[in-house]
Amino acid sequence: MSLPVLPAILVSQLLMAAPQDAGDPAPDGGARAVDAGQASGAEPRSEAIASNSFRWAQAADGSWILVASVDPAPGWHVYWTNPGDSGNAPSFQVTVPEGWRAGKTVYPRPEAKVVDGSVFYGYSRSVQYLIPVRRSDAMSADSWPGNDPPAGGKWKVRAKVMACKERCVMATLAAGGEWPPSADAGSGIVLDGGSFGGRSLPAKAATAGIFARLETDTVRIEGPAQGHGSVRFIPAGVPGMQIDIPEGSAAIEGTVEGGNFKIKFRLASPGVGPGEPAVAGLILLGNSPADPCVWLSIPHPLAGPDGSLGGNGVGASGLPDGSK
Repeated sequence: MSLPVLPAILVSQLLMAAPQDAGDPAPDGGARAVDAGQASGAEPRSEAIASNSFRWAQAADGSWILVASVDPAPGWHVYWTNPGDSGNAPSFQVTVPEGWRAGKTVYPRPEAKVVDGSVFYGYSRSVQYLIPVRRSDAMSADSWPGNDPPAGGKWKVRAKVMACKERCVMATLAAGGEWPPSADAGSGIVLDGGSFGGRSLPAKAATAGIFARLETDTVRIEGPAQGHGSVRFIPAGVPGMQIDIPEGSAAIEGTVEGGNFKIKFRLASPGVGPGEPAVAGLILLGNSPADPCVWLSIPHPLAGPDGSLGGNGVGASGLPDGSK
């Protein structure tokens, strides 16, 4: 399967016309802005998105997490970081006070299936996208050290979320409030292999004890199956990367034996160069949204004298939010 060249899609801007009260968002240039300091519940949307909200939580390491909840209307769906054969992943532009920065979006475990002949990676039910926000000089440190009080200010987010059914529409969502926010969506969340909203969050390959190797044009992945009888691999949207997935399937199926799994597939084309991984994707253990998933990334190796890829093995990889 080639990853993904998006077809031309007629994209319509969602028009929001739900009643408002003091706690509801107000129109802002065609989009509805949520005052997330008061947005503890989901807000009505349109025919494509039944409700959405922006709330704050805290991770186990003390960092802030902006929780973007999106609830597609029946029959509609939204997307994972790699949407599959069509569609677009959501984008989140987060502005926070000086001294802080937003990391990359953490996508929970998606559905992986073929819909009307096309590969789909995403969510047909409510999903929570997580955006970690940490101090600029310590992306993995506590949200603020010791008795040093956090600097005040404002935060805001502007998001674009594509939802599709027979057609696709693009929702522009916005929110903002005082900094620091209140962790009203929970605390102690584990981003590395934890769960949120009934879906598992990707673990690092090192945390899951998974080893992967790229030999010429063959990728081999193995590790503990954690008691699950099925294991699959779905590709991330790495520029230039193409892997051979059987026709009519959304994933590479692995084999499980003796408590361990093995996955093997051909890499038709790696990522475009050293700035991108050669291979990246998600390992899905089991079939439930709450079952574990593992993010795997194999660095791009140097080409050999004949231009072929050399052997390259990794026992660990960072998460897509950049954490190590």
